[in-house]
Amino acid sequence: MTYVVPFMNGKGGTGKSTLARCYAVEAAKGGASVLIADLDDEQKTAAIWAANRKRNGWKPEIRVEVASARKAYDLVGQTDVLVIDAPGWADAQTLYVAKWSTFTVVPTRANRSDDLAATVSLLHKFAAESIPAWRFGVALNGLRTATAERDNSDARTYLKSAGYEALPGFTRDLKTYEVAMLEGKAITETDRPALNEEAFKLAEAIARNVITAGRKLEQELKPQETAARTARIREDFEKQLESERERNNERGGRGR
Repeated sequence: MTYVVPFMNGKGGTGKSTLARCYAVEAAKGGASVLIADLDDEQKTAAIWAANRKRNGWKPEIRVEVASARKAYDLVGQTDVLVIDAPGWADAQTLYVAKWSTFTVVPTRANRSDDLAATVSLLHKFAAESIPAWRFGVALNGLRTATAERDNSDARTYLKSAGYEALPGFTRDLKTYEVAMLEGKAITETDRPALNEEAFKLAEAIARNVITAGRKLEQELKPQETAARTARIREDFEKQLESERERNNERGGRGR
């Protein structure tokens, strides 16, 4: 079974790539084969990070493929852990990714009027797609250093009032983490042990939830049901792609 772990939010700048790389590195250190699917084919930040990591000789190396959501689906079965670094928006295809994934991580900062509002909006969309709460979790990331503990508490209260919970732990917005990533490291690989532990606590919480969700999916879905689910997902993808092509053609026609 491939554990499929997308990192997504309907808003950019929430730390999706930061946490995706962190989880990927820690999973690889644990002995799993890991592949990151970078869904942003314009910026390709995950691919650039992996190239920096390889050039600087950091181990383990992390394989990255720039892919569409449809291509990412075809990567299932080629690795133990498929980490999906989604773009900074949530469209129909990324929602389909959440539907067939093992556990979706939704990174967010603690700003109520901006980041948390977008996060809750996305979680409501998951619920509308009948994705159960045990298959997604909110990761608090990039909190302001001076007020991190208070922001952490406030964010959890806000999420709870909307019917959701955040994963244990949080990370702060620190220059040390930024420098580490520029060098091709994960935020658990800085030269500051205390900061590595801070990031590892969140990565560990993600890993525990991924494993728990994977086991529950295996228990709930018999082999024949898994095959049927796979066929339905593939059919949904094809319908969504066809619908998008039709909309693009209509827009092109109006522009002539």
